[in-house]
Amino acid sequence: MILTESGLQKITSKLFYVGVLVFLYPLLTNTWMVTGDGPCHLYNAKVLKDIILNMDRAFYLDFYMVNYKLTPNLWDHILLGFFQIFFSPSISEKLFFGTYIFTFSFGARYLCKNISPNSDWAVLSVLLFTFHHLMMKGFLNYTFSFAASFWVMGYYIKHKNDLRNRKTALKLALLLTINYFMHPIGFIFAIAGIVFITLADLISILIKPNAKEIVLEFLKKISPLALIVLPSLLLYLSFVMGSSFSKPLDWNSLWNMDSLMTYADGERSFSLIVGKFAILILIIGVINRIKRGPIVHIADGLLLLCLFFVFLFHANLINDSMIGGDRLKFLPHICILLWMSSLRLAIWFKALINVFALVIIFIFAFLRYPSYAEASAWVDDYMECEEQILPRTKVLTLNYDYNGTTVDGRLIAPQNWTFMHGTSYLGAKKPLILSDNYQAHMSWFPLNWKDQKFSFYNATGKDGMCFEDRPPRALFTSYAEKTGKTPIEYVLVIGKKEMHMEHPNTIEIDSQLVAKYDVICKSKSGRSVLYGLKE
Repeated sequence: MILTESGLQKITSKLFYVGVLVFLYPLLTNTWMVTGDGPCHLYNAKVLKDIILNMDRAFYLDFYMVNYKLTPNLWDHILLGFFQIFFSPSISEKLFFGTYIFTFSFGARYLCKNISPNSDWAVLSVLLFTFHHLMMKGFLNYTFSFAASFWVMGYYIKHKNDLRNRKTALKLALLLTINYFMHPIGFIFAIAGIVFITLADLISILIKPNAKEIVLEFLKKISPLALIVLPSLLLYLSFVMGSSFSKPLDWNSLWNMDSLMTYADGERSFSLIVGKFAILILIIGVINRIKRGPIVHIADGLLLLCLFFVFLFHANLINDSMIGGDRLKFLPHICILLWMSSLRLAIWFKALINVFALVIIFIFAFLRYPSYAEASAWVDDYMECEEQILPRTKVLTLNYDYNGTTVDGRLIAPQNWTFMHGTSYLGAKKPLILSDNYQAHMSWFPLNWKDQKFSFYNATGKDGMCFEDRPPRALFTSYAEKTGKTPIEYVLVIGKKEMHMEHPNTIEIDSQLVAKYDVICKSKSGRSVLYGLKE
């Protein structure tokens, strides 16, 4: 039986849905989708939702204030807050990640099909990047912003000849503005993508015999583009103005891409393979384009986008806070795999690419999903004490184990501090003020401390150390004296092991617990202990 182009399209279309279901699987089988900062996003979304709906508003606003600046990092708060109006925190988190998976996968498909109508075969390779290291760190807005950028670029390619239509222009402007409110890198990915796609389109016209006539018509059609991007671009410029940018170019991270390593050591070698696969596709693709044409394709704008991130953003325009180097490592690789959809490859080679992508997707699932289940169980362990915490109180978390440990002593996430802010799930269940709320310190998040003296970092720290140090250090019995608030009602201790017992920080903490607190809950495994303030 000879495989035809239409036959390959039917097969790859079905494989696409298989790939999507594989990524949905951990959402359907676990209570929590645990990511480093994710629980804190869920908590802050709940607080903002409660403030807007006038639920415990006075309690929250005694500690927090709403940041009304139009900065990025709003999107997940809006979406998670909306879901939590109707659903539990756990279901809301699942719906959020499910929405992301669909946005990423179908967005990649939409972009590839607008590059080349029969390009389902190219999408499965892009799906390899659905889950990555930074997503599991909890960089949720950053992660979502790339999924959205696929739709922005795809919409532009599809409607670039109709930009003078008011509805089309407004839709593209709205898509770009929404993309900005997700994260600046995804927004720049979309804006730069549009610019380079337009440049590639223009070059393809200039090499034609009747270029002069066509160029004038082309420029007339895209003339509204400047006005379309202006609102979102002004928002972006207002955000980055005054930032200092400086980073060395890291060529090694481009070749040895470890960005798909989410939790476990075993993922690393396959992440490196995917990175080298993208580079191999680039080499084969260039040869294929030279031999089979066309000389210039609109998708070549994605190669320019790849070079843009390698030589400009990856080198010199990286902000250490919002736009750090880790966030840019795999962007060139995604650009290459999206560009691949424009290539005129042999059918057998397209089939081989899909077999490779599907195998790697399943290998990643095999390596990752047991750890994701263990992470969810680790959260369930300390959530056993949640019912003992009264609403409208304060909780300090002393977490000795950011990587997480199973009952039999194995590390859950050796390559990621997945549980750094994990106890924020407590505050998604009921109104609480949490030490875990790192977002309240940062000006680009929508919720900030009303006064920095209320911050647990400032009010419980000593000698430049705080509860996030390894092991944690905190002087929490003086919180009321330093802040003018009531004492911290609860202290949750997680993952304390024998090796921590004789450390000066632990001795200092234990003396405070003995003096002012009683044990009111211990999880069945003994890994989590909740202390309540003595009456």
